[in-house]
Amino acid sequence: MSELWIIEAPGKARTLEGILARLGLDAAVQATKGHLLQMPESLGTLGIDKDFHEYARAPQDLDLYKRIRTMARSASKVIIATDADSEGDVIAWDVAEAIADIQPHPIRVRLKGMDDESIQEALGAATEVLKADAIPGRTRAIIDRMIGATFSKPGVTVGRVATAMLGVVITEKPTVWRLNLSAPAKDGGRPWLTNVDVKPPMSLSDARQLEKTAFPALSMKSSDQAVSQPAHMGDIIVRASEELDMRPSETARALQRSYEAGKMSYPRSGSRGMSPVAARKLKKILQKSGYKFNEESVAGKPENDVHDAPYPIGNVDVTNNPARLGEDEGVRGLVARDLIKTGQKHVKETADSSKIRNHLLSEGFSPEVAQMIASLNWHREQGPRYPGQVSWSESRLEKRNQDAVLMESVMKAGLGRPSTWPNHIESFLKRDLVDEDFKLTEKGKSWLRQSPRELINPKLSVAIENACENATANLDVSGREPWEVLAQKIVTALPGNIQAPLVGSVENVQSRPRTDFRHMVEAGIDFDSLTVHNAFAYTPD
Repeated sequence: MSELWIIEAPGKARTLEGILARLGLDAAVQATKGHLLQMPESLGTLGIDKDFHEYARAPQDLDLYKRIRTMARSASKVIIATDADSEGDVIAWDVAEAIADIQPHPIRVRLKGMDDESIQEALGAATEVLKADAIPGRTRAIIDRMIGATFSKPGVTVGRVATAMLGVVITEKPTVWRLNLSAPAKDGGRPWLTNVDVKPPMSLSDARQLEKTAFPALSMKSSDQAVSQPAHMGDIIVRASEELDMRPSETARALQRSYEAGKMSYPRSGSRGMSPVAARKLKKILQKSGYKFNEESVAGKPENDVHDAPYPIGNVDVTNNPARLGEDEGVRGLVARDLIKTGQKHVKETADSSKIRNHLLSEGFSPEVAQMIASLNWHREQGPRYPGQVSWSESRLEKRNQDAVLMESVMKAGLGRPSTWPNHIESFLKRDLVDEDFKLTEKGKSWLRQSPRELINPKLSVAIENACENATANLDVSGREPWEVLAQKIVTALPGNIQAPLVGSVENVQSRPRTDFRHMVEAGIDFDSLTVHNAFAYTPD
């Protein structure tokens, strides 16, 4: 009997089958194609009862659900290798429940890369499938659905993250205009550089004048060791937007394709660090391109980060211009170039910029603008060159892509997760709530007026996310799932104007029994309608 490996994406099935064969494992691979069970896409029916039970949650593909059960019957053991993130944990538990009567002890493997070494590492760290791991994702799904269904209106889509992004735009006032400034060095070395977003007290007219201004030669004030962190997925999205003119979704798809092909580590990572094992693997890859790389210089990965920062796997030529390599190889090359610096020693020198204020005053700039520019971090780096190194010898005003600017603002506010960033960024911009420089349009102003004030504050969205991820309360309540208990605790702790409508949306919905889809499948019952879902009840394990 062969092993059964269950993954999410069909695209990486063939790659995984090849790796398992090379490792001497007799295994079949089956993809869930995303979530095995899901709530209806439409919010017309909430599908949640007064116990916060998602009674409308059901298999997305009945044939697939049956196929997984059939394959599990003939397998020597089942390894669930869905992604090592919240969504992957939810899918893993759903699969475990779907086959609990056939294979009561499946193994959980958390893949960090689709290469032989990563698969072996994951097998060495295999565990049982834990219900507790699914709590954050299931809780978040309940709360987000309740918020969307309760507060959305015709023409106004309210969401925990999407509405908070409107708040980010209002409070942060992002701009697509960035001014890159250069000043000569008194010692005749590399010029001193700085950049600043064009915001008050500086106007766009001021920025254009500053672009043409000759700055005085500056001397060094201090120096320190420069520390370069690896980029996480959001950083990569920003870089690909600015260097390759790729939309967030295009970058995400390119990273995913490379991951599925075994050419990139897990891409949807929010970490800006690496484990020693990953740093050593990276060193081998980059040294083949002729670059010295000290893995001990790479920023370490915090213990609570499951994944390393994304890094390429296999050969990558960093000497080629990423813009000429196509999307997949272009993004891989861009990531590799940026990672070279993380294993090199650089010194960051800071300039004495005190003379800039009086110089700009003499050039006719206001005291506020002169002080603003003089207070910037004027710096330069000393150390080995690396491909794609950003530098400029002359001042220049640039207009950045909106998606890159919004991505930075969203990350700064702590909104969303790596897996959701691309969709949130593009969906927001497609709604025409802001103009090309993030000023609210009439539609944006209308949405703002009709959205709950508390949900516009990004801090509430972040607080809900943290509460989902870091539950400390006792969630062991007889007859209820832990995510139902946690969702209720979070909702009842929200501000009154948010809490009351959310509680009201479910308080009159009669408690529904749990549906045992395993028994329904075995009995040959068609469960296309939600009313049939309650034909077989079970008590949560």
